[in-house]
Amino acid sequence: MPSNGSDGKDEELQNWEKELFANHRWGRLKVWFPEDHVSLDSEIVSSEHTFLRNLWKKAQPLDQTGKDILKSIIDLEICNWNLENSIISICKAIGENRAPTIPIGHLKSIKSERWMKICAYYLALRSWLPSLGTSGYEALQNLCDPDKSVKKMIYELLNERNRLKELYVERICLLFEFWIGGYWGKSPQLIAHLAAVKAIENEILKIHPDSLILKAMISEGDGRLQPCNHKAFRRYDIIISSIGAGKWRATMPRKGTDGLKRAVLLDKYFQAIKSWIRDHKKIEEGDGDKLFQIIHNLLGEPDNKKKFLASLLISLLQPQQMAAKLLAENRIKD
Repeated sequence: MPSNGSDGKDEELQNWEKELFANHRWGRLKVWFPEDHVSLDSEIVSSEHTFLRNLWKKAQPLDQTGKDILKSIIDLEICNWNLENSIISICKAIGENRAPTIPIGHLKSIKSERWMKICAYYLALRSWLPSLGTSGYEALQNLCDPDKSVKKMIYELLNERNRLKELYVERICLLFEFWIGGYWGKSPQLIAHLAAVKAIENEILKIHPDSLILKAMISEGDGRLQPCNHKAFRRYDIIISSIGAGKWRATMPRKGTDGLKRAVLLDKYFQAIKSWIRDHKKIEEGDGDKLFQIIHNLLGEPDNKKKFLASLLISLLQPQQMAAKLLAENRIKD
């Protein structure tokens, strides 16, 4: 990866540059599509880096508010459940030179309502498992799922109990506990968690050595299963329905088109932000697309710092958009 600025002198990479080259950003194209012409064109990434590096230098010195906005931009990814609101909040922050008013990116972006739904899934799964007499999960379920809609859905997906299903459900319960508990590093919770995961997975593999269901939830670190992922609940439903049916994706086949929808969604925001960077023109009401008007008004009058931050916002999301689109197109072909 490049380790120098446009002037050719060796310079330590800034955090935003490390993010630019990361495998979940511009590096993703090479990792996911090694034979695709898009991933082979290193000039695209080099040109992007040079462009941003020049803007970065013009934007110096970046004050603390600018650094806070920069951190939010780095934290935001295309898969985030609150993507649109986050983009709007970042544009507003850039325009007003204030930190974003909502938490941006990853688990910190999750609101209490979403956590409650996560807990509703977890408690329904826990209450489905056999217990000696009654358990306390039902009482907690009333708080998270008062109309019992989540519990009813999960019970219907799982159907009758058997030993393998119970092991699988315990495994996905451990996965939910990992996210709900915020386990980290060498914490006591994580030590206990990893031991439990190993024990349950060993029991599953004795019965089903090549389990695709287990592979789908093998790593809590997988971003696809994080509660902040916009497709998290669909993926939970796929796993739970597969457990109930005894076969991976037996009742919920792959859609394959979600990436295209996400790409189209982002295009609207990219075009609005790019037009502001290019024209610096304030769009008045009635001058075309409403989103353009909103974005231009939020960003306000341009300066070097604003142009750098707005450009970086696009650049960090764009490779993920491209990868999502290519992946969806390949799946449709298949």
